[in-house]
Amino acid sequence: MSSPSTTAPPVRPGAKAGALRDELSSLRIDRSQARKSSPLALLAWLLLALLIIGGIGGAGYFALKDKLFPLPEVTVESVRVMTLGQAQTELTCTGYLESRWQAAVGAKVPGRIAEIPVEEGTEVKAGDVLAELEHADLDAMLGSRKVAVDLAEAQLAEARFTAAQSERDYARQQDLLKRKAGVTADLEKAQTARDANKTILLAREASVAAAKNAVREAEEAIRNMFIYAPFDGTVVTKDAEKGESIMPGGMGASSGRGSVITLAKLDELEVDTDVKEDFLGQIRKGQPTEVEVDAVPDRHYRGKLREIIPMGDRTRGIVKVKVAILNPDERLFPELSATVRFLPDQKEGEANLSERKAVFAPMAAIQGEGAEKFAWVVEGDRIRKVAVTTKGEPEDNLIEIASPFTGGESLVTAPPPGLKDGEQVKMAE
Repeated sequence: MSSPSTTAPPVRPGAKAGALRDELSSLRIDRSQARKSSPLALLAWLLLALLIIGGIGGAGYFALKDKLFPLPEVTVESVRVMTLGQAQTELTCTGYLESRWQAAVGAKVPGRIAEIPVEEGTEVKAGDVLAELEHADLDAMLGSRKVAVDLAEAQLAEARFTAAQSERDYARQQDLLKRKAGVTADLEKAQTARDANKTILLAREASVAAAKNAVREAEEAIRNMFIYAPFDGTVVTKDAEKGESIMPGGMGASSGRGSVITLAKLDELEVDTDVKEDFLGQIRKGQPTEVEVDAVPDRHYRGKLREIIPMGDRTRGIVKVKVAILNPDERLFPELSATVRFLPDQKEGEANLSERKAVFAPMAAIQGEGAEKFAWVVEGDRIRKVAVTTKGEPEDNLIEIASPFTGGESLVTAPPPGLKDGEQVKMAE
């Protein structure tokens, strides 16, 4: 675009100041070339205005759309895959696994550990050695006591020989006195020797018995230096190591270890759990249960209420119960957290409630009757009408469905009237 031009006459050299003012006053702006607007510029301005108006209108529409055309608001629940036991649960409690037979095995006497021939996870039989304490001093004592037995037995043999000889001497003096060839004094002397040697013999026999008992005492003391498994089981923890001191009843490093090994029977596990007093009437001894262990999410175990401990806790309002696991496997061990589901009494042929899985839907999502049953399935932000086939009777607001769901689908519960297949919906907050 051209700018206005100005025309100025050339300044002559030597011109005077007045003439210069006349020349300056003659300067004028040439407005003959007026600025003209381009058609492309006008079109650009028009398009920009239309875009601004459209943007404002679109924003207003989206801002008011929910108020002008509200979407149906629905609540949903998921289709679940559960065992029949889970669906028929009467009461649920949490607790921890423990072995019915578990013991912290220690020594009868204080000592220092010489060897521990087992490790965690080792399976042992009753009577197997779990640990050995140092016993060199007891071995030496046993050796000396065995020598004392040999000495006492030798002295006993001598006493027996002497007693037998005394008996023969006494008999000889009796015979001489009967034949009038002996004297009474010799007979009395022989009798005294015989009786004395009998007494000595009894003393030697007692000495042998005492020496042998001393040997047995030393052997038992050495036996106490070995820690044996009290029952068949699995070593679950090593509570001490080689070189540590053991003190019966010890509670730590200051007083010595109290135990060396913790042994448990892992084939007889149970859940230690609590039941609130309010629900005590819902359980009974021998009641079937289903046990879920957090560490084994893909397995449900069959159980049975073994014992209701007859002692309440008034501060917490609970009663402790023991639930035996009937089909444990190698993946279970003490102190794992578990959930116990108390089931109704099973009828004959229903022993697999904890094994057979099925698909369950909330009753509030099933619409219609008989062969006309259906459910609204939410897919993204739209719904789809799907025919449903149910099985059995509802349990705890759930019902088993035979088709067509596999678990995880979102179903509309208590659907509002007027829903249409394929309609867009809004999830309730």
